[in-house]
Amino acid sequence: MKRTPNTTPEQHTSGNLSRRSLLANGLKVAAAGGLAPLIAGCHTAGSQDSPASLPSDDRLRIAAVGIGGMGQHYMAGCKSEHFVALCDLDHKFAGPVFDKYPGAARYHDFREMFAREAKNFDALIIATPDQTHAVILMAALQLGKHVYCAKPVAHTIGELRAVRQAFAGASNLVTLTSVQSAASDGACSTAELLDTGAIGPVRELHLWCDHPSYPCGLLRPAGEQAPPRGMDWDLWLGPAPYRPYNSAYHPWKWRAWWDFGAGTVGDMACHRLHIYFKQLRLGAPATIYANGSTLCDDTNKRIATPECQSQANIITWDYPARGELPPMQVTWYDGGMKPPRPAELDRTIALPRNGMMFVGEKGKLLAGSNGGKFPVGRGLSGGLLLPEKDFSDFPEPARTLPRVPDHYGEWTSACKTGGRTACPIEFGCEMSEVALLGALALRTGRLLEWDSATASVTNSPIANALISPPRRAGWSL
Repeated sequence: MKRTPNTTPEQHTSGNLSRRSLLANGLKVAAAGGLAPLIAGCHTAGSQDSPASLPSDDRLRIAAVGIGGMGQHYMAGCKSEHFVALCDLDHKFAGPVFDKYPGAARYHDFREMFAREAKNFDALIIATPDQTHAVILMAALQLGKHVYCAKPVAHTIGELRAVRQAFAGASNLVTLTSVQSAASDGACSTAELLDTGAIGPVRELHLWCDHPSYPCGLLRPAGEQAPPRGMDWDLWLGPAPYRPYNSAYHPWKWRAWWDFGAGTVGDMACHRLHIYFKQLRLGAPATIYANGSTLCDDTNKRIATPECQSQANIITWDYPARGELPPMQVTWYDGGMKPPRPAELDRTIALPRNGMMFVGEKGKLLAGSNGGKFPVGRGLSGGLLLPEKDFSDFPEPARTLPRVPDHYGEWTSACKTGGRTACPIEFGCEMSEVALLGALALRTGRLLEWDSATASVTNSPIANALISPPRRAGWSL
């Protein structure tokens, strides 16, 4: 059946049941505790006509969705646990990962996996492209599963608000966002150094990142290619607008496309923001504006690429005074861009490829990309204070914050004990929202005035329409 942009998912599914009926019926059955098989085929190892083999010890029983990309690394971090079921739409791409876990049942469709395996697993890893995070998260919530989710937690701000509210009411579930350096020694050391007040109230924060690590500045590809054998491209798209399959999107290359990802800022900002997000109260910027690099053809003609992130980008979030904290500006740089070099820095030292700089009223602090020591062999555990001569005798701050030496172990242990993690889904949603506002400013090319209380862009109907854009039929939250 030839697909058209207006074709609804109900007209094209991987089995005899529609996407809407399978998701609704499967979750109703799962919630009731009766997990009868809903679809035949599309899985191999493990018997789906009887419960998957259970560990005889106290290992956590885990299922995973989206294992071919970053999911394989999340799974490796939990390798001492028991993987019951694995799901990926592209079994060729994910084949080597499937082969590492021969005892796990294999699926193409997460909905089928949930319907068949819900009573056999305790926790879920989500590592699909951004556009399907929210719907899988909500399904996992209905099933009462602990969750580890890639960041950004969702693809739109409307989804983030819905997910955050839903999980805030599920205190029995243990969740973690994929911010691997959350509560690491380096991150905590930088937070503790800021807490000393050494540089005074922070007025500026500069974050720079050497990504993107994928093609950017592209036009939508023309024509239609055949997806990998056995891959349901319509299911991969999920709630996103219909686009014919093209290798410009999958595998690995989806993140720069606004229909599926949030660019480099969506990919990487949470890794930087978690260190000081609560200290500096960064949840509600007043304005956001951004600029991206320009693509030119061989005649020097400028080519607009409105559907795809540019290769190099600068984003600024302006914050008003927050209680006793003064107004502040946060600026993001990617694609090799960096902030102006601080005049106080030793001229023999180059700014590294990745890093952060806090500008206070009494000095500056340079730290590593995820917090910690500035990578020049000088300074304190939390970074390099400038001017160096003014801080030559400054002592290491007391270690007051709890460290998390094992990111993945923190989650699996908390799932077993009922503990909390350093970066649960709710916190991940807060940081993801700031990142997605930056992506929205890039995408629209407008200065955005943001009202956090109403979750609305007050000065741009175009941008505001993208807070909760239309979803394809069958993919409501």
